[in-house]
Amino acid sequence: MRKKIDNNIDRSATSRESFLIRFLRKIPGFSLCSVIYKALEEKDFSFPELVNDYEKYHREVLISPLCHLRIKLFSDWIKPGSVVLDAGCGEGLVAEYLSRNKKCKMSGIDISVEAASKCTSKGFNCVVRDIDVGLGLSCNEKYDYILFVEVLEHLRYPHKILVEACKHVNEGVIVTLPNSGYIRWRIHMLRGYFPRQSFTHLHFWSIKDFELFVKTLNLVPLKSKTDLDLNGIKKSMANTFKNLLAYQQCWLIAPLTHACIRNTQR
Repeated sequence: MRKKIDNNIDRSATSRESFLIRFLRKIPGFSLCSVIYKALEEKDFSFPELVNDYEKYHREVLISPLCHLRIKLFSDWIKPGSVVLDAGCGEGLVAEYLSRNKKCKMSGIDISVEAASKCTSKGFNCVVRDIDVGLGLSCNEKYDYILFVEVLEHLRYPHKILVEACKHVNEGVIVTLPNSGYIRWRIHMLRGYFPRQSFTHLHFWSIKDFELFVKTLNLVPLKSKTDLDLNGIKKSMANTFKNLLAYQQCWLIAPLTHACIRNTQR
């Protein structure tokens, strides 16, 4: 009987706490203050994803909830029935979603044999390749879209691969990136620690950095989006001050022929 009462008290306390959090999140600025407070109080600065190779990385299923949010972030841009190449496809999570919800014809490339095997087992054509040496596409090989979902930051030569991809698309190249200018990472820097996004990242871009990077390559972003409902920060606020408050950003970059035409007209 005593145990039952304790359980009821615990459930009641959890319910009150949950209601309080929901109430506080409605107060303007509370969620932002919460993010700042957590970044200032953070104690664990150990390196995430400290792995020796991508085979070991893909042996364990570690799907972040952010994966599903990222897909929803850009999926509206993709026309139903499109032919799509997912570069750095991993185990085929994006391919599954777009195949099921957009009826897209999906194929993938990944450096990991383990990941490619899992992707292939889901019914998709997947090639094992280190895209740092190129996408390995023939001159006339075209896709409606080529995706780089959390991929460019892992590459040694992202500029070469991005330009190459823009030559092989009809509609555009979609890129998602973590924003290294996000307020949490800035506070980490003030505390003397570099942003702990992932040990496997080789490049770090803020949103403004990547926009300048694309411009330097003479490429044209057609659309960009920051709508991740993360940490309770209002979307309107995150969009207004996106270089500071947006955790994530994605871009639709024009095919190179379109980019060349647009640059010529300037």
